[in-house]
Amino acid sequence: MIRNIILSIFLLTFITSCEDFLDYTEHSFYDDPETIFGTYNRTRQFLADIYSKLPTDYASVDGAMRSGASDEAEFVKQSNSIQRFTNGQWTSINALDNNWSKYYTGIRSANLFLAQIEGRTFEDYKYNEDYDQEMERYDKFQYEARFLRAFFYLELAKRYGDIPMPEGVINDIDVINSIERSNFEDVIAYIVSECDAIRDELPVTWTNQVFVETGRITRGAVQALKVRALLYAASPLHNTTNDVSKWEAAATAANAFVTNADFAYSFDGTYYNSSNVANGVFNNRNSPELICEVRQANENSFEKKNFPMGFEGANGQATCPSQNLIDAYQTTDGYDVILDNGVWSAPGSAVFDPANPFDNRDPRLLQSIIVNGKSWKGTTVETFTGGLNGLPMADATPTGYYLKKYVREDIEIAGSNAGPKEHAWVLFRLAEVYLNMAEAMNEAYGPTTVPAGFTMDATTALNMVRTRAAVGMPAVSGASQAELRAAIIRERQVELAFEDHRFWDVRRWRLFDNGNANKVTEDIYGIQITNADGTLSYSKVLVDDRIWDDKMYLYPIPYTETTINPNLGQNPGW
Repeated sequence: MIRNIILSIFLLTFITSCEDFLDYTEHSFYDDPETIFGTYNRTRQFLADIYSKLPTDYASVDGAMRSGASDEAEFVKQSNSIQRFTNGQWTSINALDNNWSKYYTGIRSANLFLAQIEGRTFEDYKYNEDYDQEMERYDKFQYEARFLRAFFYLELAKRYGDIPMPEGVINDIDVINSIERSNFEDVIAYIVSECDAIRDELPVTWTNQVFVETGRITRGAVQALKVRALLYAASPLHNTTNDVSKWEAAATAANAFVTNADFAYSFDGTYYNSSNVANGVFNNRNSPELICEVRQANENSFEKKNFPMGFEGANGQATCPSQNLIDAYQTTDGYDVILDNGVWSAPGSAVFDPANPFDNRDPRLLQSIIVNGKSWKGTTVETFTGGLNGLPMADATPTGYYLKKYVREDIEIAGSNAGPKEHAWVLFRLAEVYLNMAEAMNEAYGPTTVPAGFTMDATTALNMVRTRAAVGMPAVSGASQAELRAAIIRERQVELAFEDHRFWDVRRWRLFDNGNANKVTEDIYGIQITNADGTLSYSKVLVDDRIWDDKMYLYPIPYTETTINPNLGQNPGW
């Protein structure tokens, strides 16, 4: 399992906790908090442990990416727990992606940290020559902890909706086991208020501080969290009356981000993603587009899972992109590509070639997905039936595709040269902020209105992502509000693929509702490719006939939690 090393300067040497949120007190950490907070280094390490609870989706559900429970992908092993999300075996007793305890442990730790660090001067450290610098860093600790606490609350709220919000450190078990849930709106209001309170207390970058370091929460990360929280609050799942003021609030927060002259984030204009990791957006901590990331220890387990079967060392636990996702990638001149009855077509396109259906497509397709006939590690990938990397080989891709995004091509997974390398999971990046802005503005003001204080309209915000140099897709223009909404949904699908957005987006948009104009199907498709003496034939095949129930828009409260605290109740349908 890849381990988080979010702060390279911190060593996680002694703090662990896996106890239930409703069952522990501060003494679960140490009988005497002074053991930790009486020394500067242990206090730093305690904060590092809170950082370590930030999420990634490299293998978040039984070794699988959560993408395998969305229409982005199908996980190769049908016995994996990820399949319970969509086969009807998901219950409050069989809770999936159960991070309730993890995030409440993080919140509890943040509350304890904030209560204990106030007013400390660390007399034993005073005679160190770097004392003043370290205390300057120490002054920022409280704001980092408050960000982490707010982030964990959003992770809980997007899963469960209404959630408990304990105030401070509660040691009375009877009290903590009787807390009622706060409603979703109050949770979001709290997150927003915390972001507003701490944002300007944190630096724009840590590289110009006296203590130069990276990997810590910045002012940009705080504002990006505010934007995301407000967008979720404005979305149909939680904004049932379509209160336009909620969309306006999200748009205003996004506009404040993109117009902040202090922020130096930019699209680098070179690569969207690349096997040359130093120039890519992903696994590149130096990308100018990156706002906040979770750094991982050097590892190659993600590559072992996701390298195409047939490569030595691949272990057949791949998250395999779906035809549903492939269909979202247009031609380079902006037309939809269709595979129907074995025939590829792109009506209206002047560049599409049915004999080479993955060429002249949105470049993000080949930068995110490994397809038949393209090179991986100097070898031509063959996902056709009987090919080097295709069925009927055991654990070969059932969809005809393998994952490329986040998979490091420069890693060796077998032989004497096998070795790990660093990964960096994106929490926030500039493209998401622009897409959040486009969505909120379109719903609040329509496609072309530029409100007072704004520098662009919704369509322009979308095109900032779509037409940037690294992508170069044609601009969207002349779209109605409904048409732009559909374009934004598609753009998020291709731009943010495999970044743990689609699973949540289809829920917050309620895309399984029958009356939704952008309704998605529960059926997951792939392609079957046959090779007859070098002539390839393609057919669209059903890979997974999934089950959907509207109760799945929210997670069930884990059954064990509802038995400990009956005041929690349960989400509808569970």
